[in-house]
Amino acid sequence: MKIFILLAPFLFTSCTLIEVINRTEKHDLESHKVPEIVQKEVPVEPEIKIINTKTFENSEKVTQYCSKMDIYFKKYNWGKSNCNDYSWNHVRNSYLGNPIIWHVFGDEKLLETQKVNTTMILCGVHGDEITPIKFCFDILEDLKNNPEVLEGNLVVVAPLVAPDSFMREKPTRYNARGVDVNRNFPTKDWNKNAIKLWKSRYKSDKRRYPGAKAMSEQETHFQVNLIKRYKPNKIITVHSPLTLIDYDGPSAHEHEGGVLAEELLIQMSDKAGKYRINNYPFFTGSLGNWAGNERQIPTYTLELPNSDWTKTKKFFNTFKTAIHHAITHPLSKDMNQKMLTDNEEPVKKDDNVL
Repeated sequence: MKIFILLAPFLFTSCTLIEVINRTEKHDLESHKVPEIVQKEVPVEPEIKIINTKTFENSEKVTQYCSKMDIYFKKYNWGKSNCNDYSWNHVRNSYLGNPIIWHVFGDEKLLETQKVNTTMILCGVHGDEITPIKFCFDILEDLKNNPEVLEGNLVVVAPLVAPDSFMREKPTRYNARGVDVNRNFPTKDWNKNAIKLWKSRYKSDKRRYPGAKAMSEQETHFQVNLIKRYKPNKIITVHSPLTLIDYDGPSAHEHEGGVLAEELLIQMSDKAGKYRINNYPFFTGSLGNWAGNERQIPTYTLELPNSDWTKTKKFFNTFKTAIHHAITHPLSKDMNQKMLTDNEEPVKKDDNVL
C-alpha cells in the first residue's frame, strides 16, 4: 500500500508532464511552421564577349618580336604585353630587321565589295615618345573586350611604327638610319623645302632630319602603303608631349564631309574632358600634311601630356571614350581619293608592297 501511495502521485505527475510536453511541442510546431520556399528569379549575368584576336599563328620572326616586346614592357613596369595573343600582319621589316606589324579588327575582305567605316590608329612613330606605344597596346586589349564598339566597323592598329627607335637602351625620335620618319612622307613640297627647312628652321637638328629623299625609309613606306590599302575614313596618330588634339584634313567650308570631320574633333575633345584643341601647323614631309592636307583624309594627331611611362593607365582612361566614339563615328570615304603626288608610286594589290 505504501508503495502504491508513493507511486500514485508520481504516475499522475508524470502523465500530466507528458501531456503538457506534448501540448507544448504541438504548439511550438504550429507556431513555427516552416514557410513555403518561394522560387526567386536569379538575375543572369550577361555573357562577356571577347573578340578572338588569334585567328592565325604568327611567324617565328613575329613571335620573337613579341618576346622582345615583353622585355620592354617589363622594363617600364607595364605588366604583360599580350603581344602574342594577336595575329599580326607582317610584310615589311625595319632597317635593323624588326617586323613592322599591324592588327585588323573586323573583316577586311568586305572592303572589296562595300564601303566600311574604317579607322586607322598609328603609334610609336617616334620611339622616345614612350606613352603612345603603351596607349596602342591598351587600345588593342580594350577593343578585344568591347566588341560592341567594333560592330560594323573596321579598325587597323599599328602599335609601333618605328621599332628601331624604341627598342634600344635609350629611345630616340629618329630611326636607326637617323631619319625622322614624320618628315619623310612624299608631300608635294618635299623636294623643294624638306632639306632647306631642316637647315633653316631646325638648325640641322639631327632629331628632325627628313632623310636624303622622300620615302627613303621603311617606316614611311609602311604607313603610306597601309593607308592606300585600307583607305581609312579617318586616321588617329598618337604622339606626346604637347597636350593637344590637332586636326588636318578637309575643312568645313571646303567639303561637306569636312563639317563632320571637324565636329568629330570637338566631340573627341569633349569626351576627353575638354582636351585642348590646337590648329597646329603641318610640316613638309609629315603625315598630317600628306594624308590630311593633300589626300583629304581626316587625320587627328593626339598628343598625350608627356612621355612619363608611369602615367599610361591614366592617359588611356582619359581618352578611352573619345577613341570609342571616333571608331563608331562614320566619315565619308569620298574625301580621300586624291591623285598621287610626284614623289609617289601607285600601290599594287600584292600584299608584299607593304
